[in-house]
Amino acid sequence: MPAQRFVAIAGLIALGASFSFAYAFEDHVFVVTSDLPSESGNCVAFDIESPWDSSVDLETTGFETIVRHFFGLHYVVHPHTGDVQVIDPATFDTVVTFSVGAGSNPQDILVVASDRAYVTRHASPLLYEVDPRNGDLLDTVDLGIFADADGIPEMSMMALDGSRQHLFVQIQRLGPGNAPVAPSYLAVLDVRTNQLVDCDPDVPGLQGIQLTGLIPKYKMQIDGRRLYVSEPGLQFDRAGGIDAIDLDQLAARGFITSEQQIALDFSGFVLTSPFKGFVLTHTDIALSSHLQPFSRIDGSPLGTELWISLARVDSVAHDPQTDQLYFPDPVVGGVSGVRVFHATTDKPLTATPIDTGWWPVDLVVARAMTPGEATDLRVRSRDPATAELSITYAPACGAANHTIVFGPLEGLAAYDYAGQVCAIGTSGEFGGFDPGDGSYFFLVVGNDGAATEGSYGTDSALDERPEDLDDPLCAFKQDLSLRCD
Repeated sequence: MPAQRFVAIAGLIALGASFSFAYAFEDHVFVVTSDLPSESGNCVAFDIESPWDSSVDLETTGFETIVRHFFGLHYVVHPHTGDVQVIDPATFDTVVTFSVGAGSNPQDILVVASDRAYVTRHASPLLYEVDPRNGDLLDTVDLGIFADADGIPEMSMMALDGSRQHLFVQIQRLGPGNAPVAPSYLAVLDVRTNQLVDCDPDVPGLQGIQLTGLIPKYKMQIDGRRLYVSEPGLQFDRAGGIDAIDLDQLAARGFITSEQQIALDFSGFVLTSPFKGFVLTHTDIALSSHLQPFSRIDGSPLGTELWISLARVDSVAHDPQTDQLYFPDPVVGGVSGVRVFHATTDKPLTATPIDTGWWPVDLVVARAMTPGEATDLRVRSRDPATAELSITYAPACGAANHTIVFGPLEGLAAYDYAGQVCAIGTSGEFGGFDPGDGSYFFLVVGNDGAATEGSYGTDSALDERPEDLDDPLCAFKQDLSLRCD
């Protein structure tokens, strides 16, 4: 059999897709609400831009829930019941509801592939891996190694570094009376293997990332090669801050702003530019929440608060395309809703809040997307008898399926594509690839399962590689206008 050589070409960053891949919805802000007297909740959607037309009471979503959006679907986490609810924004109907255990107090979900998601459970040492299409339990990851004496690590929110396929899980370590047992950590999981990552190999045992502060909470944000984490610590101790985590060195680099600098307690935050962020702050004088801009250069407050709400607010959202900031404002005896500000000028854009009916609790900005790039393409093995290759790759974000595109090795410089293998799935693995005798280059391209494919990656000059226009076998048209990476 003639000798064969293969060159695998990879792109940049990868996540996965969720239950449905049509993305047939209008761009909107999605809000989950709560009603204290009835201990129930609902949801609201409103247009991203003025006049912010809204639809209220779209679907029952439960009491004090957390909302996430992954590639076309809303995921509503129910801490009180142990359920996860999946809502299709094309209709705002619930397409599936599943349980991760009554009493498990789930805090977050993060979808990494069409059939894989992780759910943190605050009352258990086991991180769940589930199929988000039906809730089937796929695997568990024991995070008890990071727990204090009670054996429960108190895991909370998550974030994914797609370029390295690292999942970061907040570990609070709460002892009697919910007092923190120092230190707090981020556990790091390689989602390709479901193995925990040792963040400090020089220290015996398996280490997480030791955080600068205590009790990491609220949604995290990745910006460049840093992950930012709110670590408010104990109420009114003024020892908390927003920590910067080096994603390459897996180490905390310290607070970019602190409760000492702002002189108020912290909760949620959002970074809106390389120079500016906003943090939600709270006083010990009365129950109130303040929307405070701060400098990312030195951590100092930038002027006065944009708004003060006489209620607890822990979530704020930002839309980079319009540079609008969305602030939930629960109001007693008035209109509860969401106020909109311009993140650069601090100018209020709404005279009265966008009505949400009940108290707004959490919110996300949802925009339609097209697939990004598949990355980390590797040849895992070659069958000497058949010459078939088994490959692995990190799935493209927003992808419902993937295509192998290949060509003769001598045609690499001109991207002389010669063939395709359609519908290889989204698992990140494929066996039985055999383009024929000779030497070939190949790459993996994500698609939406309907008509659109994503990026072929970039070359050494960071220019997009051309799409394959000559092979009708896998009939997709490239669209990078709304790519998700």
